[in-house]
Amino acid sequence: MNALLATALPAGGTIGIVSPASPYNTYSDVLRGIAWWEAHGYRVKLAEGALERKDWLAGEPETRARDLMAMFTDPSVDVIQCLRGGYGSAQVIPQLDFQVIAAHPKPFMGFSDITALHTALLRFTDLATFYGPSFTTVGDPEMSDFTAQRMLQVLGGETTGPLPRNPDDPFVRALAPGKASGRLVGGCLSDLLFTMGTPWEFNLDDAIFVFEEVGSSPHGVDRALLQLSQAGKFERVKGVVIGDLTGCEWNDGGGSPWPHTRTLEEVLEERLSLLGVPVIYKLPFGHGTHRATVPLGVQATLDASTCTLEVTEPALR
Repeated sequence: MNALLATALPAGGTIGIVSPASPYNTYSDVLRGIAWWEAHGYRVKLAEGALERKDWLAGEPETRARDLMAMFTDPSVDVIQCLRGGYGSAQVIPQLDFQVIAAHPKPFMGFSDITALHTALLRFTDLATFYGPSFTTVGDPEMSDFTAQRMLQVLGGETTGPLPRNPDDPFVRALAPGKASGRLVGGCLSDLLFTMGTPWEFNLDDAIFVFEEVGSSPHGVDRALLQLSQAGKFERVKGVVIGDLTGCEWNDGGGSPWPHTRTLEEVLEERLSLLGVPVIYKLPFGHGTHRATVPLGVQATLDASTCTLEVTEPALR
C-alpha cells in the first residue's frame, strides 16, 4: 500500500506550531524557535492554544485536538511541527477527525511522546509523517548542523536515499545479517508500548521497525523487547533499525536499581538476532546529539551487509 503524501515545504513557507503534549519550559524557547525559522526564510504560525499551560500539559485535550485539526485545514500552513514531546499526545487522538486530516494532508513532524500521533496518523490515514526535531529543538543553541540540515532537506522534498550516519561516530554494527524491504514503522520504544491495546496500536507486519529510547536501562529495554516478542509483534517484521538509546546504558545513567551486568548491545543481540531478519545498531535518530529526521509510513530497504537503511518511496510530493 502506498503512503498518503503531503506537499513538500516551499521556500518561504509557513510552519504551523501545535502543542499536543507538554507545554514549553520557558518562553525564550518559543522565541528562539521563531527566530531560527525566520532566519532561514520561513514564517511561523502558532496555533491558538499552542502556549497554554495546565500542569504538565499544554492545555485541555479538546484545545490541543482543536489546534491540530485547525493546522491541517489551514491553507496558509505548509508544515505542522510539534512544539515538544513530554506527555499527553494520546489524549487528543480520540478527538481527531482522521477523514478530514486525510483530505488535507500536511507534513507532520515531532518525536518522543509524539510517537502516539505518528502511529494514529499512519493507522487511520496512511499519511507519511516525519520523526524529527520539535520546535524547541530548532531553537536550542546546541542543535547540531547535522540535525538542522537533515530536517530542512527532508521537509524540502529530498526524502529518499540512505539515512545518514552520525557525523561524530559513523560506525554502525549489524546484529543480524540479511537484506529486506518494508514500510518504516516506529518511534520511541516506551511510547510505542503505550499504544498497545488501543485502536491505534502500531503494526509491524511487513514493516521495518525503527526505534529509539531515552532514560531507560539495559533491563528496561530488555523488558520492552520481551513484551513485543511475547505479544507477537515480531512474527511478521521484516527488519529492525535501532537509533539512539540515550541515557540507557550502564555508564550513561541507566541501569538502576541493578548493578552493571549486561550491556545494551548484549540485550539487543539476544532479543533481536534470532528473529531471522536483518538488524542494525545504531543510526542517529531519537534523543541524541544528532537527530536525523526519519520518514515514517514509506517503503525502505535495510541491508545489514552494508549497515544501511535506504528510503525508497518518496514521503512528500
